Amino acid sequence: MGDALLQKKFTTDTLPFKKKKNRGEKPQYYVENSNPPIVSKEVYQAAQELQKARNVSHKHEGDYPLTGVLHCPECGRTFRRLLLNGTAYWLCSGKAAGATDCQSRRVRENAIFDTFCLMVDKLASHRQDLLGTLIHQLEMMQNHGSESQEKIRQIDKQIADLSAQNLVVARLHTNGVLNATDFAAQSSVISNKINGLRLDRKKSLEEDENDELIYTLKSLDDTLAGYVLGVPFSQALFEEIVQSITVVDNSRLTFHLIGGLAFTEQIPENVRCRTA
Repeated sequence: MGDALLQKKFTTDTLPFKKKKNRGEKPQYYVENSNPPIVSKEVYQAAQELQKARNVSHKHEGDYPLTGVLHCPECGRTFRRLLLNGTAYWLCSGKAAGATDCQSRRVRENAIFDTFCLMVDKLASHRQDLLGTLIHQLEMMQNHGSESQEKIRQIDKQIADLSAQNLVVARLHTNGVLNATDFAAQSSVISNKINGLRLDRKKSLEEDENDELIYTLKSLDDTLAGYVLGVPFSQALFEEIVQSITVVDNSRLTFHLIGGLAFTEQIPENVRCRTA
């Protein structure tokens, strides 16, 4: 619609200089009519309202905290909720529909909530050893950013030099100076070197892509820092930190959390489901 938000990213002021996503560290500027609009503001606003209406309509009143979260370890399908004699259970949707022969058992809803609380209690109790250590290691890797950037520049130069050599070899072959056998041999050697350098470059780039992960882990650490051990199940906390759950079997759940973390926790004996 012709407007623009400036300084969505910024470069750090100290070494190693890095470009980071602006999450409030620097001011942002909203500029109206900065470029010719593709659509009018009226059309844009109408589209936004329509999108909001669709999002609301997709939120069913029957949605629960576990909807779309539980996954079957055998077929990968999500679990569905069912009520039996007033007790809520979750069962593989494929098995419930008779579409699969999964051996996974149903699991009580309260068992999942209780197991989540146990997992969070342990994670919060040992967050310094787990999250603190992991964040520190990632930040140490990040501090080598300037070295990585220099390494990438050197790799790029080597790739450019080898590409130039390959071009020379190709021209020599075209002009009849190199026969087909020698051309193929020399070209293969150069190509292998280039491929190896590209792999090294990819690894160096991956070392510098931890900003988002560190931010997510620090957010999780901050959340757990204020967590009170032994409190009842919190839907808000659950939805904030849990991405999915794998029902390993009738005695274990694996919680996949934000930041790529995964923890397997035993379901308390007294709430385990003994029947399929």
